Amino acid sequence: MECPHCQSQKTIKNGKHHHQDGKAVQNYLCKGCNKRFSERTGTPMSRLRTPESVVSLAMKMRSEGMGIRASGRVLEKSHVSIMRWEQKLAEHSQQWSPSAPTGGDVTIEGEEVYTRVGENLPPSESKGWTVTFIERKSRYWIEAKAGFKNTKLFAKATKTAWQWSKASQYIRWFTDGERRYAQQLWQMASVRLKSTEVSREYGHRKVWRHGLEVAIKIKSSQGNRRVEWLKPEHPYTAISDKSDVHANHNEANNSALRRRCSAYRRRQNLYAKNTEGLQRAVTVQRLVHNWVRPHVGLGKNKTPAMAIRLFHRPVSMLELLSSSGFHCLTN
Repeated sequence: MECPHCQSQKTIKNGKHHHQDGKAVQNYLCKGCNKRFSERTGTPMSRLRTPESVVSLAMKMRSEGMGIRASGRVLEKSHVSIMRWEQKLAEHSQQWSPSAPTGGDVTIEGEEVYTRVGENLPPSESKGWTVTFIERKSRYWIEAKAGFKNTKLFAKATKTAWQWSKASQYIRWFTDGERRYAQQLWQMASVRLKSTEVSREYGHRKVWRHGLEVAIKIKSSQGNRRVEWLKPEHPYTAISDKSDVHANHNEANNSALRRRCSAYRRRQNLYAKNTEGLQRAVTVQRLVHNWVRPHVGLGKNKTPAMAIRLFHRPVSMLELLSSSGFHCLTN
């Protein structure tokens, strides 16, 4: 057993402790740093005495659309306990968010989804906007960032999506209408061409990096729909057909989110009370979507993480709760 504090292999067994269902959990002592830990240390189940089966069932109920208080009544647990379990799982989201495979070909779709947080304020004043990014072919959910619909929110979400995808060789970045996606991306993904790379007639010196194209689809209320490529492309980057520029798959994902996450459900009093609670709920939904729940459009028993070749099988809810992250399963 490797020590999670100093990564030493000099560990010995150091007794056991028991949970509410009588299950024994092994404790360890590290001879290198003299710290104690258990087989659950570093996982969402760390320091919890509730049985794994109960926590797993609670997460399944929440990921299928049950409200947090309804889940507590069914399980005969406090809704505060379920919130704490969700928060512990959400805090491990980085360990379950590996980058896209190097040298691949990805299509990123960006979109926003709105819900109410706390008081019923106008959308422009609400903290219930969530910027979401998915990879089109695999339906892999890259990011979901909640807050006010301002430049800061777009900057955070765009940075995460770019960090995830930048190792890919070819990237198509398509969004619906909102130009702030491209404005934030331009600061991270633009390059300066040397005078020897292109002729003077080309006219551009600062362009998107090679292999990246960025476009938006504008849907006018008057029916005047059009596609725009934002900022100049690299001269050696191929351009997609206009019919490929859309965020339809992300819109479908947002529609499923309204069914499966009570905080996004319309016409019901199940909204989040604050942005932190909304972020917690949507992060758990993202982890379950990517790793646990098979997507019918990808094939039989196939998850988005499998489709993008990050893993070879669906991950169970128990594994999501009892493992310290994606790399723990692959090693």
